Amino acid sequence: MTAQTTKSIEMDIISNQGPDGRMRGGATWMARVLKAEESQIILAIDVRHIHARATETQRLSIARWQDRLQMQIDRLCESASQFLGEDWNEDISDNLISTTDINEGDGEDVFSDTFHPQDPNYSDAVVLPLPSYLGMQQADRLGLLTMVDQELQLREGQANDALHELRVLLAHKAVIFRTDVRNARTYNMTMRAWGKVGSANVKVQRHVAIYRRCRKQMIALNASGNTLNQYKMLRKEDLKISATIANPNARGHRDDTLAWFWTMDVPRDTEVNDWMSECKMIAPHVNTG
Repeated sequence: MTAQTTKSIEMDIISNQGPDGRMRGGATWMARVLKAEESQIILAIDVRHIHARATETQRLSIARWQDRLQMQIDRLCESASQFLGEDWNEDISDNLISTTDINEGDGEDVFSDTFHPQDPNYSDAVVLPLPSYLGMQQADRLGLLTMVDQELQLREGQANDALHELRVLLAHKAVIFRTDVRNARTYNMTMRAWGKVGSANVKVQRHVAIYRRCRKQMIALNASGNTLNQYKMLRKEDLKISATIANPNARGHRDDTLAWFWTMDVPRDTEVNDWMSECKMIAPHVNTG
């Protein structure tokens, strides 16, 4: 069975929701909060990458992005009481669960935590009103255990989406190395090729950070051991691309092993298969990090 996307899980929850008026619309609201959370992560990563050399135009673009995101977050927080109860944010600073201390293993120094709840001045640092951030004790007190279960389902879809995008990007990166970097014959061609690699790396970092954040929130939701075993820690070495991606039977690479997420039946694999076909059309010898 193919792993579900966030959208398909949201549709399942909607079609199976009961008569509870408070919960009706909750899955859609949480899905929107998750998208805002992803925007927080992407914004934080992009700002970190261009901060030192940002032009005035880029700084303005970032400021506008932060402003739009803050407006979106404000609207989500204003509607939170409909699903979390009127007193969901009472003593919120004392009840917020921190996942910053959850150690995700090697590579966390490269993709560091992008949330800083103590800093209320930036939209990419605001902790959103989800059960996973409120903590299980607070969620239980507020009668949100149904929403806890729904958020955990949506988190699985979010993890599937992130892993799918990661696979597509890593396969694309393998193609860039074989077609652009290896075939560059001039300085300008080389610079353009490595520019493509750099752009791909930033996109990879986005989805790695989204996946890691998602897994941390699964832990905060008391996800089962089976769930966490399926959605494993994502380590730096898992992101290396090799000949195995393009052709697992390539000569001299029979002992290469793919990272665990390459064997998952993540959604929309047609796109990945297209990249695989393109990889197999070129020489099978790729090995870069």
